[in-house]
Amino acid sequence: MRKEDMTIFEYRMSKDLKNTDAVIYERLHGKFIKGSVLTHSAGYVDFAIYRPQNVPEDEELPAVFSFHGGGFVLGYYETDGKYCQKLADLARCCVVNMDYVLAPEFKFPIPILSSYEAMKGFVKDAKKYYIDPDQVMTIGHSAGGTIAVDMCLLDRDHDKELDIKGVIADYSPLKQSLSPEDRKAIDPEKAISADRMRQYIHWYFDNLDDMDTPLASPVLADLCGLPKTLIISAEYDSLCEEERIFADKARSSGVDVTYKVFEGCQHGFTHDGLAEYNKSQAEAAWKMMADFIKEVCKETIKK
Repeated sequence: MRKEDMTIFEYRMSKDLKNTDAVIYERLHGKFIKGSVLTHSAGYVDFAIYRPQNVPEDEELPAVFSFHGGGFVLGYYETDGKYCQKLADLARCCVVNMDYVLAPEFKFPIPILSSYEAMKGFVKDAKKYYIDPDQVMTIGHSAGGTIAVDMCLLDRDHDKELDIKGVIADYSPLKQSLSPEDRKAIDPEKAISADRMRQYIHWYFDNLDDMDTPLASPVLADLCGLPKTLIISAEYDSLCEEERIFADKARSSGVDVTYKVFEGCQHGFTHDGLAEYNKSQAEAAWKMMADFIKEVCKETIKK
């Protein structure tokens, strides 16, 4: 590990202290099935399965793979557990809360490639977990949204091994850049600082030239053939513009895209553990996500 990468541990310490109670609570009280998949690129990848309440345990359900945020360098997938349960209940689906390896221990593109490996390994055991392998979707928050989109790019380029039917990404970095011009915010005080964004990038990449590759910056990818897509942005987020560009490019490539900017909101507005949480807008966003999942399921059944 490079000397400059060692600064991640001090940064993580403050986040560890902030998230410890939520992680412990979820481990003790969350209603999930935990498992792991062995990958060639990163070893074991853990997951937690959340099913809707009051639904028979052996009922086959659509599978939505969920990827947490954290700038590719922080990992507390347990803190997303209550949101996975919420989405499972709202959309009547199985939500697979995916952990994934982090930088700087695992640099780009290992977190992406190992996540796709893990998804494939999980779907091979679809019957074991009572999921419908013909109704697979992805969702991700912040950096997790980039991963959710990348899963679709990889799936398309691998002859649709998983045949992902839909993807949701909210307030996600879809174009990596060190230029302040690329990430202007309406109010810099309400956005992630440019210094912090640069720090994330240096932790995540060994070679900064990789920032311009499709899996690092999906907005630069060929977007033809992607599944039905929902992009959710926050008005005050410095990532808002790249999300709009991605949505426009995907639409012009023939993708069925819904793009929604939530006004008055900041990065992370859907999660109540963050200072940026906006309760009324968050509820509207979760409903929008659940409705999208249900719509994709209906379309899949019709086909």
